[in-house]
Amino acid sequence: MKHSIRCKVLGAGQILLVVVMIFIFCAKKESDVLVKVDGSTFTLSEFKKYVPQSEYKNLPDETLKDFFDNWAEKEIIYLEAKKKGIDKEDSVELLLEQYKKNLLSMELIRRDFGGVVSEVEILEYFNQHKDEFLYIVKLGQIVLPNYEIAKMTVAEIKSGADFFKIAKERSIVRYGDSVNIVTDYLPRGKTGDFATEEVIFKMKPGDVSDPIPYIQNTYLIVKMIDKKQMYAKAELTAELRNQIYNYLMTKKYQDFVTKFVDSLKTKYKITIDLSPLKK
Repeated sequence: MKHSIRCKVLGAGQILLVVVMIFIFCAKKESDVLVKVDGSTFTLSEFKKYVPQSEYKNLPDETLKDFFDNWAEKEIIYLEAKKKGIDKEDSVELLLEQYKKNLLSMELIRRDFGGVVSEVEILEYFNQHKDEFLYIVKLGQIVLPNYEIAKMTVAEIKSGADFFKIAKERSIVRYGDSVNIVTDYLPRGKTGDFATEEVIFKMKPGDVSDPIPYIQNTYLIVKMIDKKQMYAKAELTAELRNQIYNYLMTKKYQDFVTKFVDSLKTKYKITIDLSPLKK
């Protein structure tokens, strides 16, 4: 059996209709454009991802213009970088790929993390540490670049080495040519780092701490110079409540990430081979 193939030829009227539809479609798209930088555009639908319609309808024109000016300025810089081929450089491509991995990882964790901190938990933490909030402390401090150096330094100090001499020679926290060794008197909650403060406020004058994990993968060694009671009664202020909330939420998040990663390790095979480094 033979099959015939029929070709439909559009008439002049049909062609005109198609052209009109394309024109209308393009016109609608063009009217959706809020900002244009050469061929790069920022549309209303994209803007709604930043600001819901119920909110941007109430914003003054000046605020909206500032937002779009800012977008245009960033887009100009981005386009200029692409024009120079920076996005094709190996080091930049590596960073972009790493940013993408980090962003996707954070988004996955955000979607699975459902942690909340209740008022009961905030009160429990405050009551457990209430006495610590009565005191202020004056500290000697040494900040070192890694745990091995910090552990060795603590051993030297506990064997009789002078804390302040070592601090001047080794601490990496400096202001110009001077080293920031001795703090002012600090109340509980002043640093915002509750994990570190939990260690410090249990110490007595003369005590030297073990290495404490600190900012940017450094380690802190603390000597308690003085500790004195400043307040007759500890109060859970609004500021302190927020600090405790943030600390407990961060701790819950970190605990969740650890357990989440451990659970994923059962699904993936991990191998580490150092031999290529030896070649």
